[in-house]
Amino acid sequence: MPLSISDISSDISGSPPRLDPSTLSLLDSFFSEKAEADRKFQELAAERAAAQVAGLALEEDIESDETKPMVSVSDFKLAFGEDWQLSQFWYSESFATNLASRLHALCTPNTHIAFLCCPTAFVAFEHMKPLTNSKLLEYDQRFAVLSPKKFVPYDIDDADVFPEAMRGKVDIAVVDPPFLNEVTNKKVVQTLKQLLHQRSKLIVLTSVSVEDVLAKLYSEPPLGPLRRTAIDPEHGRLANDFACWGSWDGAEKFGKD
Repeated sequence: MPLSISDISSDISGSPPRLDPSTLSLLDSFFSEKAEADRKFQELAAERAAAQVAGLALEEDIESDETKPMVSVSDFKLAFGEDWQLSQFWYSESFATNLASRLHALCTPNTHIAFLCCPTAFVAFEHMKPLTNSKLLEYDQRFAVLSPKKFVPYDIDDADVFPEAMRGKVDIAVVDPPFLNEVTNKKVVQTLKQLLHQRSKLIVLTSVSVEDVLAKLYSEPPLGPLRRTAIDPEHGRLANDFACWGSWDGAEKFGKD
C-alpha cells in the first residue's frame, strides 16, 4: 500500500533515526583505534624530529639509527594503518617474529639485507636485532620515521631508481610484491637484477596464485630457480593462500625447526 501524505509528514517530522547499539559500539571502537593509531604515529614522528634537532640523526652520524630501538611489530601495526589501495597487508606478529629469527640465522654482522615492499618484516627484523647494512625499500613515505637512514624511497614504476651504492651489494633480498600479477613481478625483478650479486639469496613472499609467474620470471641465479620453503606467511586479513620461496640450494628447509 502506498504511503499517504500524512505518513510521509509523520516520518519527516519524527525523531531522527538511531543506530543499532551494536553498530554504535563498532563505530566507537573504530574511531578509538584510529585515534590511538594517529597518536602513536605522531609520537614516532616527533621522536625522530627531536632527534634531528638534537643532532642525533645527522647524515654523518652513522650510528644514530642503530642506537634508536626499533618499534615492536604490535606498535608498528597500531601506528600504521594498512592501505588497501597500496595493497598493504601487515604480517601477523607471530609470523613476522618467526621470519625475523630465520633471517637473522642467515646473516652475519656484515650482511647487506634489503626488504622490498614488506615493512612488517623489516620492523620485526630490526626490533629483534638491528643490522648495520639493512634497508627498507618502500613507496609509502610514512615509514621514513621508523629509521630515516635505512629507509629508501622505492617505486616499482621507477624500477631503476635506487641508491647507486646498493647496486650489486645486496646479499639477501626479502620481497613481497605489492600486487599479484605478472606486470608487478616484472618490475620487481628488474630492480632485483641490479641489487643482487651471483651469491645473493632471494626470499619471495606472495600468493600461490602467481606461482606460475614466479617460475617464469625468477628462473635463473641469483633470482632462482625458486624453491618453496617450509614457512607460510600470515597476513591476518587475507583469505588467499600465501607462501614463501627461496632462491638458494636448500631453501626448502628455510622455516623448519
